[in-house]
Amino acid sequence: MNAAMAIVSATLRQIVDRKRLLLLGALTLSPGLIYYLSTDNLPTASSMLDLFLEATIFHFSFTVPITALILSAAALGAERRDQTLSFVVLRPIGRLTIASAKLGSAFLAAVALNVLGALMLSAAYGARSGDWSYTAALLAGSAIATVVYTAVFVPLGYLSERSTLIGLAYAFIWENGIVGAIGVLGVTSPWRIGYSAFAALAPSEIQRRVQDFALADLTLSVGTAVVQAAAFAAASAALLTWILNKRDLI
Repeated sequence: MNAAMAIVSATLRQIVDRKRLLLLGALTLSPGLIYYLSTDNLPTASSMLDLFLEATIFHFSFTVPITALILSAAALGAERRDQTLSFVVLRPIGRLTIASAKLGSAFLAAVALNVLGALMLSAAYGARSGDWSYTAALLAGSAIATVVYTAVFVPLGYLSERSTLIGLAYAFIWENGIVGAIGVLGVTSPWRIGYSAFAALAPSEIQRRVQDFALADLTLSVGTAVVQAAAFAAASAALLTWILNKRDLI
């Protein structure tokens, strides 16, 4: 436990520097700020809700993956590039412990920022409409999507020096292009997994609208989303453990 906490602490210091914090903080806050500024003169509650739903799509499909990608890709990738990972694995620490600590570090950093963005968006909608019933749903959905993105991007950051480019292609070409056209692939889209949990927890009047334009073939279920996220996390931990055991770390 002490070894894992030490790795988490060191990794957080490594991946969350001031520049990243400022840039990603501004990014995650932008959907809520844009929503608040753009709804000053909207005439009806229905139009406010329509724009809010568009803002949640932007939050889940744009700010959440970018934040998770930048932080997750650095969790192991930076140590591989700096050739410091070998010093970690030479210590008497289990490879699964190292893999889990790296995944946990990336998740903690990314979820803190993504939850901040969710809170900002919820506050903007609440301030305009007086309806605060979406807050818990946004927080839960954002956390679940972040788990899945972390599970995908931490191994990617280690395996490829072009992880940022590949991650962006995955998020925007695969998820928003191919998955959007082929609904059965929805389970491979992390933001849709998180969004399905958000929609399941949100008030019922928006659920059919969300299902039609956002979720491909995924069902509205918090339990299913949690199971899917857990499966991604477990597979990622297993893959990283194998990598740390089998691959050249220099």
